[in-house]
Amino acid sequence: MKYFILAGEKSGDLHGSNLIQEIKKLDNEALIQAWGGDSMENQGAQILIHHNQLAIMGILGVIQNIQRLKGLFKTFGEQIEAFQPDAIIFIDYGGFNLKAAKIAKKKGFQTHFYIAPKVWAWNKGRVEELKKWIDHLYVIFPFELKLFSDAGIPTTYVGNPLQDAIQAFVPNELFSLKGQKYIALLAGSRKQEIKTALPLFEQLAKANPDLSFVIAGISDWKELYQTKIPVLFDQTYDVVQQAELAIVTSGTATLETALLNTPQIVVYKTDWVFYSLAKIVIQIKYISLVNIILDKLAVPELIQAKFSVDHMTAWMRDLLTKGATYSQQKEDYKKLQVLVGNAGASKKTAELIYSAASAK
Repeated sequence: MKYFILAGEKSGDLHGSNLIQEIKKLDNEALIQAWGGDSMENQGAQILIHHNQLAIMGILGVIQNIQRLKGLFKTFGEQIEAFQPDAIIFIDYGGFNLKAAKIAKKKGFQTHFYIAPKVWAWNKGRVEELKKWIDHLYVIFPFELKLFSDAGIPTTYVGNPLQDAIQAFVPNELFSLKGQKYIALLAGSRKQEIKTALPLFEQLAKANPDLSFVIAGISDWKELYQTKIPVLFDQTYDVVQQAELAIVTSGTATLETALLNTPQIVVYKTDWVFYSLAKIVIQIKYISLVNIILDKLAVPELIQAKFSVDHMTAWMRDLLTKGATYSQQKEDYKKLQVLVGNAGASKKTAELIYSAASAK
């Protein structure tokens, strides 16, 4: 059968690659076209558009790229018409993917959404959009099942794909920093996040010459890492697991860091227009997945002006003492492991999509 997968971010590329691996176990002659990245390509998908081209952040980013976005949606419509997939799978990236799902559904294609938009955080209006444009929703947090099912959306809880990725991770015995003491720095997966975080990380390293820092870099944006801090590309899990602690740009990486059991400080800064509007409509107290899931300030969040050298240094020095703050994070991580759920999301989702597509 034919499958079209749309993953708009680095994390979606990871989950998409695991999903493709499982689909091919069920359908070894599967033809897969996708918008994604290197991980999905390595599993045999034909990548039509790289996810880097979809990395638009904030209200200003959307406004500045309206014409490009229109072009992308037009291209998406043309590509699925030409390919005629048996199933179209949207992975996370809710704002973009829901608009693409509308296009696909209006053309009569079978639509699946894997990793639901976080409507419990904000923009509950998206629930109605999901109901209109999605045939089946695959959720990764246990508490999401009732929310979407009560709204009349066919929904299955499949477990969490990050648990699949973490459990599949085998530490590199030859990892170059093994046994060394250092602090891991994660600047994010989008261009603007990296450009915002790196100068602040450089200032942090300069202000703390007695400490060692290592950046977990992403080779998709290799040209952005113009820094004196050592950078290891595409070895994020090894870098994070071996670190004494990590300073992490808010996103999927905060949850990955917690599941790897490394203490962390969460940082984030975006354009002031987006942040001002978000403060008005946001329906959650926290921005990091760790704190949202636990419903408490388990890891510190340094947002906007607080994403500064002074604030990072204070929290970093506190955690390095391995005192009460450090111990509490470790205890909270144990609770998080239970709440996140089990591995097996990729396998279960692949089975359900294959079954639905076969029954067409």
